[in-house]
Amino acid sequence: MALNAALYICIAILGAILFAGSSGRSANETAFFDRISSKEIQGALAVFIIYHQTVIALDAAGEDTGDMMFFYYYGILAVAFFFFSSGFGLIKRWMTDENYIKGFMRRRIFTVLVPFFICNYIYLTDALLNNIASRRSFGFTELICSFFGIFLVNNEMWFAVEIMILYVAFRLVFAKVKKPLTGILIMTVVVLVMMTIGLFSGHAQTGVMSYWFKGEWWYNTIFMFPIGMLYAYKEERINRVIRKAFVSILTASGILVVLMDYVHRNLISRFIYWTEYDYSPNPILDKLAGLGQETLYELVFLIFVVTLMSRVKIGNPVIKFLGKISLEIIMLNYLLIDKLYFLYVQYGIGIYLAAVILGTLVAASLVYMVKNIVLERRSGLFDGDIR
Repeated sequence: MALNAALYICIAILGAILFAGSSGRSANETAFFDRISSKEIQGALAVFIIYHQTVIALDAAGEDTGDMMFFYYYGILAVAFFFFSSGFGLIKRWMTDENYIKGFMRRRIFTVLVPFFICNYIYLTDALLNNIASRRSFGFTELICSFFGIFLVNNEMWFAVEIMILYVAFRLVFAKVKKPLTGILIMTVVVLVMMTIGLFSGHAQTGVMSYWFKGEWWYNTIFMFPIGMLYAYKEERINRVIRKAFVSILTASGILVVLMDYVHRNLISRFIYWTEYDYSPNPILDKLAGLGQETLYELVFLIFVVTLMSRVKIGNPVIKFLGKISLEIIMLNYLLIDKLYFLYVQYGIGIYLAAVILGTLVAASLVYMVKNIVLERRSGLFDGDIR
């Protein structure tokens, strides 16, 4: 299959997943961004992340990705939406449920912790078998740290680590504070500390393996988490502005997204986060330049998405299903990208990408079901419950 044809098919599939069954939303609705709709969008974006990670892997392997490089540049926007939605959902529930903090560990943190360790041991087992086959071995420290998830055998697991850190911080902060704005400000400080650690931690020297906070992906989207919290806190006022100036905001944010995309592509082409390897005199300043631009880019994108959602209501069984397993998809997609690479070599991008997507969905579904068994939850894959 030609790469340009593969690009159009992938975009068409994403569009169908996202907008099938969608309908117009009344201009009088006061709330249009909620936990259910955001989770459904995350389902579609999880498929986008498969595209994104596949292109990154093929590019790293020296393969010609052609027009499929389109997916290379927008992974940050998908992840930014995940963080934004998480921050929004936490504050929204805390403000409307006085008992929300009770049982929070089991309800939110363990929901991430259990699949994280399942996926971690899958990757660890795979790495150990590969080492046996190639007569290599982990160092003792790496092996122990890998077992406890401190050393990530696959650094695509980073998102689960960061979201768990944020959940723990949220639990500690909002168990004490009485005013939402105070808690949001404290959480913003926590996020800035995490970003600073990532900024000065550089990159790992071990390919897909790394300790925590190694790589720009640890800090270039996480700021959208407190932004989502702030939106939840001021939702009514912000939504009122969006309803009154819908056309202006949608047009302005859309134009800015296009302009920011142009700047972002230029920065990425200069490897702005990797200039320490080019002996740049100020690599931290280079990283800050990339971070500043990407933060504005993500913010404008989210404004565009939220504004669009004020007039469009989405929802269909496919994205409900994908939304349920979106976290598992994010954590497991690289396993299939790696293990099914032989299909790309033999049959090209079409068969390979289809197999990666199908394999990832099956693996993610299995991990999701095991998670529910461990947590004694009754939520099924197709029952409409988004948990």
